[in-house]
Amino acid sequence: MTSETELLKEKIKIFDLTNTFLGNPNKFEFYKKLRSEYRRTGKVTKKVHTIRLFLINGDGCIFLVRRSDLKKENKWLFDKTLSTHVRKDETPKYTVLRESSEELEFPAIVLDQEDFEIAVKENDLLLFGATKEIETIENFRALYRYRDESDAIFPQITTIFFGVYNGPIRFEDHETDLIELFDLDELLMELKKNPEKYTEDLKVLVSKYEKQLRELISFVRKYGKKPQ
Repeated sequence: MTSETELLKEKIKIFDLTNTFLGNPNKFEFYKKLRSEYRRTGKVTKKVHTIRLFLINGDGCIFLVRRSDLKKENKWLFDKTLSTHVRKDETPKYTVLRESSEELEFPAIVLDQEDFEIAVKENDLLLFGATKEIETIENFRALYRYRDESDAIFPQITTIFFGVYNGPIRFEDHETDLIELFDLDELLMELKKNPEKYTEDLKVLVSKYEKQLRELISFVRKYGKKPQ
């Protein structure tokens, strides 16, 4: 679990809107300035690099987390399994490993497509999560809804990952207050019926990657090991 002191020291990667690297500011100071810029002008001139992970189990159900009341933005909303910033001197692949361990307390590895398929077929995935990189979106529009009900849209570079894991997931910090498993068809119905319960991120990404999620779910249900 990341301590408050560590968070205050956290450095992230920032870029201008043409993806030119600008430096490694403190995360909280950067977002304070970014939100101020958005309030003044209705747009921003910088963006960060982030990762987003959709994790499923051997039954083909998607792990979603609910953001806790202590979060400054998008509180109480269900979201993809993991999302976080790529820190200074990190690659997106390493960020997935770190975040999986720190936030949800499960070990993960990032594999290429061939090794990913072998890992799903040959392992019960109780002891580790097998993940793979899908793509990097150079200009993802992330919507932040704050406690005062104001909204801000911040462009980001974000790298998308899919993963499979059959072991226990836990949360020990203020980031999450609930983890639930959703069947994809059930989730699609829920996003239409109760959209206010889910982040805009989740709605956009499930729509964008529905076909690929179905392909992964079909593969896991056919070849993967079932949860114990």
